[in-house]
Amino acid sequence: MHTKWGLYWRGLAMGAVETIPGVSSGTLALITGIYAELIRTLGNLHPRLITTWRQQGLRAVWQQANLTFLLLLLAGMVTSIIPSVFIIRWFLANAAIPLWAFFCGLILMGTVVVWRPLPDKRLHVWWAALLGSILSMWLSGLPGLYTLGLSPLLFFVAGALAICAMLLPGISGSFILLLLGMYEPVLDALSNMQVLDVSAFILGCAVGALAFVQLLKWLLAHYYSFVMAAAAGVMLGSLVKLWPWKITSDNAADVLMYPAEYAAHTGEPAQLGMAMLAFAVGLVAVFFLGEGHRSKTK
Repeated sequence: MHTKWGLYWRGLAMGAVETIPGVSSGTLALITGIYAELIRTLGNLHPRLITTWRQQGLRAVWQQANLTFLLLLLAGMVTSIIPSVFIIRWFLANAAIPLWAFFCGLILMGTVVVWRPLPDKRLHVWWAALLGSILSMWLSGLPGLYTLGLSPLLFFVAGALAICAMLLPGISGSFILLLLGMYEPVLDALSNMQVLDVSAFILGCAVGALAFVQLLKWLLAHYYSFVMAAAAGVMLGSLVKLWPWKITSDNAADVLMYPAEYAAHTGEPAQLGMAMLAFAVGLVAVFFLGEGHRSKTK
């Protein structure tokens, strides 16, 4: 049984980490013991609640949908997301290379954390990881969705895809936004309170969650290792997108460089020492997060 304040604080933590690619709020939900209830609660948000409302009233709907649990969790997430967005934006503007290196550390260790406990590592699971990596690297090489012209529809699609990742332990919604090239546009929309775009993004999250949760429950029940291996592969392949020393070409694709090459080309310092430190911090942070999850599941 979770206290109301306990749920709110869990929501605070989940909202904060969801702005960071590589740290999954789904993993945090697992560690804090609410993942199963979260998936079950989302799965109960079904049109049959209308029948319950007609036959038994609003109180029965509230209990059946577990809305106290869900609203307290959402309240905590909303409370922490906006401050976290401003912090991330500051680093993007003032310390982008160490920030991307930190994200690389998070993703690399996150891949290990997802892969290591898989109960099934037969050949088809390895193939799933390989295909996930190839898909991720291919997506990383494409121009971001923002090149289509930012619109509420694009924010809706980004939200729907990001929430699917958020519900998976080990892979974050921000990570998917990065692959789609929508990470910084969403951060900008949130920090500048662009109401239409933010509303479209939230609506996309809601629709994506309700549409995906039933499929996710079935996939994890029947093909857990295959699904999680594919997620680990996608994470590993995304390191191409997260590489700190890159410039944007004329066709809006990223051009990766060695640190010295980047410094010579841009005239800016490569910040190699800070990047290595940030990378190590990212590795350590996810390692301890993963160890926390393992201790909870033993």
